[in-house]
Amino acid sequence: MTLTAAIITRNAILSPKLLQSLSFADEILVIVDSPVKLPVKASRKIKIYFRALNGDFAAQRNFALQKAKNDWVLFVDDDEYVGTELAREIKLALAANKYSAYLISRLDVVFHQPLLHGETGHLKLLRLARRQAGQFKRSVHEIWKITGRIGELSSPLYHHKDYFISGFLARMSQYGQIDAQMLAGEGKPFSWFRLICYPLLKFKMNYFFKAGFLDGLPGLFLSYLLGVQSLSVRVIQWEKQK
Repeated sequence: MTLTAAIITRNAILSPKLLQSLSFADEILVIVDSPVKLPVKASRKIKIYFRALNGDFAAQRNFALQKAKNDWVLFVDDDEYVGTELAREIKLALAANKYSAYLISRLDVVFHQPLLHGETGHLKLLRLARRQAGQFKRSVHEIWKITGRIGELSSPLYHHKDYFISGFLARMSQYGQIDAQMLAGEGKPFSWFRLICYPLLKFKMNYFFKAGFLDGLPGLFLSYLLGVQSLSVRVIQWEKQK
């Protein structure tokens, strides 16, 4: 079985570590939001496509599925990388040919410290699947709708968040606009209850109930930022309503 690794990015920076970690793939696709100069050149193995995001991350991923030439597709973000254990496990899974897709746990790492608690400490993402097994839905926090059996890999995908506070704040406005629109479309309009209660509950869930406090200051900061993100979405909903 052959594999395409797809990177969805908005940045002109691609980590050499990321590209090196994907060397086991038969093909690497880089889908970029705008025509910027990348520190990597297209080649027989690395193919670069410039495609406007237009607030729809699912469309970017579906575009990658259309361009992929291999049986399987692995999606990796520009701040992630595949460890040797996960690469080995992916190759074994493809050779076994038992499932249509696989869940992969993602391990957040902040200044060499893994975040083992909170909602991100238990996050499993559908990132590896047969190219023709399904399509992505939802423009943000997109979901890969798969037909067939779904397995699970044990090795993590590493997610570097050394500047997660500044990066989180920078993305909040963009993601908040899309999230607010999606929630309205899903029948979850602005309400005072959601505005007042959801952010506080988000913080408490991550910091106390999911033991984010065990991750020290990064756990506190992340729990707080997730609560602020929830608040910002409701504020944007209110603004749009007005």
